[in-house]
Amino acid sequence: MVHLNEKAEDQLMTTRISELQDWLQAQPQLPQNISRLLLRRFLHTTRGDLSAAQRLLELNYGLRNKHAHIFIDRDPLDASSQQLLQVADLVPLPGLTPENNKLLFYRLIDFDADKFNFTAAIKVFFMVADCRFATENEERLSDGEIPVFDMAGYTLRHLTKTALGALRVYMKFVQEAHPVRLKEIHVLNCPSYVDKVMAVVKPFIKGEVFKLIHFHLPNADTPYRHFPRSMLPEEYGGEAGKMSDLKLQWMQLLKEQRDYLMDTENWQINKIKKNGQRKSSDAGVTQALRSLEID
Repeated sequence: MVHLNEKAEDQLMTTRISELQDWLQAQPQLPQNISRLLLRRFLHTTRGDLSAAQRLLELNYGLRNKHAHIFIDRDPLDASSQQLLQVADLVPLPGLTPENNKLLFYRLIDFDADKFNFTAAIKVFFMVADCRFATENEERLSDGEIPVFDMAGYTLRHLTKTALGALRVYMKFVQEAHPVRLKEIHVLNCPSYVDKVMAVVKPFIKGEVFKLIHFHLPNADTPYRHFPRSMLPEEYGGEAGKMSDLKLQWMQLLKEQRDYLMDTENWQINKIKKNGQRKSSDAGVTQALRSLEID
């Protein structure tokens, strides 16, 4: 019986993807080469709600175009991206939790604050995400996502490197336009000055998202009440392999997907077609794009 339900759900999702694809073709201002794989992710995030997926997609691409210096003018092999990848690990971990959630691990590996570029970190974060969404081949997507941030080595000097404009864009995008279901956020090895860090970040965090954050003291076992330790890299007592090996796989994938990430036709809104189209069916799209300005 479960098998029949899953088959029916798969058939319904296939139909919804086709409907979203048809709608996209009627929106010439949006990129027309968005893959069915990526459209599936938007629908999965909205639990199959077609109208909600349309709004999420509009907001996603609208924000990308309002902040092209982060989302469009990018290259995973340029100097700033490569230096960031020498300073930090941004690695989706293999497998899923028992609750069918995906773990994403972030940490510093070079603690020299002078080498840390906050805006580059944000750009690489989204390149890794876009790369993952374009290549995921699981029959079923994870039910949700759990970012894990290890604050070991993060100092107040790193905090002074925070570019508030980039932070504002990052927070708005991940909370409102990112095609994921955020389940929990875990912060490992919290320093004594974590309150100072949160004083900078909290104004940009929605109340419902802040409730998802779990803070853990150094060397605490509390994170493993939420996800299996075995899913972590060997450096953390897990069985996922060495972090350096996992990262190498993602760096290779970024290189392989470089053309996809850099091709502006995959991300840019066609303003001429948008402005030239005044049909009533597009009025909502235009209004949505106009309302994306971040104060």
